[in-house]
Amino acid sequence: MAIRIRAQEAARVRPVSARAPWWERNLAWLLVAPAIAMFALFAIYPTASALLFSLSRARLIRGSLERTYIGLDNFRRAFEDPLVRQSAAFTIKWSLSVTAMEVLLGLLIALLVSQLARGRGLITSLLIIPIIMPPVSVAVAWRFMYDPAFGIFNYLLNLVGLGDVYWLSDPDVATYALMAVDVWQTTPFVFLLLYAGLISLPRDPYEAAAIDGASPWFTFRTVTLPLLKPVLLVVILLRVIDSARIFDKILVMTRGGPGSQNYSMTYTIYQEFIPKFDFGYTAALSFLFQLSLVIVATIYVRRVMADYSAPAE
Repeated sequence: MAIRIRAQEAARVRPVSARAPWWERNLAWLLVAPAIAMFALFAIYPTASALLFSLSRARLIRGSLERTYIGLDNFRRAFEDPLVRQSAAFTIKWSLSVTAMEVLLGLLIALLVSQLARGRGLITSLLIIPIIMPPVSVAVAWRFMYDPAFGIFNYLLNLVGLGDVYWLSDPDVATYALMAVDVWQTTPFVFLLLYAGLISLPRDPYEAAAIDGASPWFTFRTVTLPLLKPVLLVVILLRVIDSARIFDKILVMTRGGPGSQNYSMTYTIYQEFIPKFDFGYTAALSFLFQLSLVIVATIYVRRVMADYSAPAE
């Protein structure tokens, strides 16, 4: 009897589900469909196209794009190109240098601002001004300030009796002059993230350290730094990846000069594409650069941040 009643109930339920509209039956897929479409359009398709182009010799001939499959010749050419090796070395040096300076300065400013009793909001508002400025506008402004004839920096040097400095054409100075611009604009971003992490730290360890009579340096080394380390690691990852993609400031201020000293990977890719229209070689360089960033980020997350990304037991 009970089996017959359950069968009758199942028979009554089945027509109801069958009469449900198609969108209700596939609601889960419909909700994620826009995200899947955007991911396929802006991530999968460009990557697949770049891979296909990287395996071909593609050039504009009489207004039409002709593509010939050549296998891994573009990748072999990239590894043998001395300019690519130089650009990769410059990109690594740039990323590590500016990231280190920005993290140190951002952490120092965040510590100083967090100790203020008044004016935190005003100082924070002033510090975020460089972030909201377009990078090209910043590069143009600093290029004028670096000008050896009428720039503000040489004017100040002359006031104290020092000679002119050719900021963007001297091989010993140009790279560091470019780094100063990036540090000036991006340090406030690091400051905001670290400042948000500082003000969210629990107060109990600091009260215990104050009761024990710990010095400020000892408190920073044993309390602040370990608690802030997860945020610090994320900031370092973000800045390394973003700084490796430096392009606009180099293009506006030095065009890779003096000579090819300040050629980054992105600028080298640009130089191979715009003047030469070598689509295949450009795609191979872009694919290698993208793959390198993915590998670095994956290793960093798995090894450096493994202890903090693991779920708490």
